[in-house]
Amino acid sequence: MSVSSRGLTRRFKDLVAVDNLSFEARPGRLLGLVGPDGAGKTTTLRMLAGVLRPTAGDALLAGISVVREPERVKHHIAYMSQRFGLYTDLTVAENIAFYADLYQVPRHERGPRLERLYAFSNLGPFEGRLAGKLSGGMKQKLALCCCLIHHPEILLLDEPTFGVDPISRRELWQILFEMRDEGMTVIVSTSTPDEAERCDDVVLLAPMDRPPPLVRPVVAAHEAGAVSVSHLTRRFGDFTAVDDVSFAVAEGEIFGFLGPNGAGKTTTIKMLTGLLAPTAGDGRVAGLDIRTETEDIKQRIGYMSQAFSLYGDLTVAENLEFSAGLYAVRGARFAERRAWVLAMSGLAQRLDSPTSDLPLGFKQRLALGCAVMHQPPILFLDEPTSGVDPLARRAFWDLIYSLAAQGTTIFVSTHYMEEAEYCHRLALMNRGRIIALDQPAALKRQLGVATLEEAFVTLVERAGGAVLG
Repeated sequence: MSVSSRGLTRRFKDLVAVDNLSFEARPGRLLGLVGPDGAGKTTTLRMLAGVLRPTAGDALLAGISVVREPERVKHHIAYMSQRFGLYTDLTVAENIAFYADLYQVPRHERGPRLERLYAFSNLGPFEGRLAGKLSGGMKQKLALCCCLIHHPEILLLDEPTFGVDPISRRELWQILFEMRDEGMTVIVSTSTPDEAERCDDVVLLAPMDRPPPLVRPVVAAHEAGAVSVSHLTRRFGDFTAVDDVSFAVAEGEIFGFLGPNGAGKTTTIKMLTGLLAPTAGDGRVAGLDIRTETEDIKQRIGYMSQAFSLYGDLTVAENLEFSAGLYAVRGARFAERRAWVLAMSGLAQRLDSPTSDLPLGFKQRLALGCAVMHQPPILFLDEPTSGVDPLARRAFWDLIYSLAAQGTTIFVSTHYMEEAEYCHRLALMNRGRIIALDQPAALKRQLGVATLEEAFVTLVERAGGAVLG
């Protein structure tokens, strides 16, 4: 079934999010909506899915108008948003069953479909696990399974590989190719050129304005510190998330943490930032013990999690004020730091906007600003650029280099191989263990491969493959 957009427009008060957009998506083709943050990709998909009414124009999906018959459109499509649409207190199997009931999938068809979904997603061993306990990559695979349980004619996906490691990303794209080859119309939004190249057709979107450039980097605190870890272990019942990990990070070093989803990266970062107690082993951050001095550690570090740690019901200005209050940043210093954050994030014109209304990229830049409001000597970044367009990602890394040059220790987890190349050293985790630790060039040389992605896949496969959970 085809998708036809005809002059599709959406305004939010004075902001024109989508302006007179027209395109065709043909059956058995994979179309990419490509553009930077704020270009209108998510708004376009929401209008196509019938969950947001256009201000002007229309779109036909399977010949049905989204303006006149939005509910009827929903029977022919599946829409996977960035928020997954999962029920975290239900298991994997219960989530899929819920969507099967919602789409009225006949009982006799569910078994074969579920078997195939489990086969390509590797979710079978985890069908009894709560969705809220899955890693980010597995949540996305589960969300895709829920979308595909009724075998829709049209599949709409909003940045489906956001926060997914290279192996899972490759598997997700293979699934999309299979759906396309079976005649499904697939529309995917993305901000990355490499994913755009995988699409059969591309619609390039661009924002009407651009955020102001970075005017100055964060100044690191005068007393910096390093990170050291010895035999660090964390268990959850019978499951060992981090298994006897040891490493050290030098002052001013950009230390990259790579690994498949569920490898233990986020758990390690949570222990180092005082958010989770180790089961065994020791560690020091900024010279402070991660077991006994957790509150002191929190004052000496910046931490940006995958969940951003923002308050959606507060405005941009209120989130900045709240973060400043946590670290006693007041008066003239707060005014200076706020001005820097607004210049870095491009949010000067959105101070009074609720954070929940911001595009994903702006949320991430605001979260980064909140994390460095107090100019910490050590900065922990848990996949900070996931979903951010390439230009914004490059600007972010320029900032990271400036910080490191001034002595700030950067500890960053990422799924982007080009970002891993920027790190001084890399630690690759799999199944809770560090299976490689060296400079990016050294890792490629040792394995005799040309790219870091090849090195990543080779090392994980040698270690017995990825455990996804």
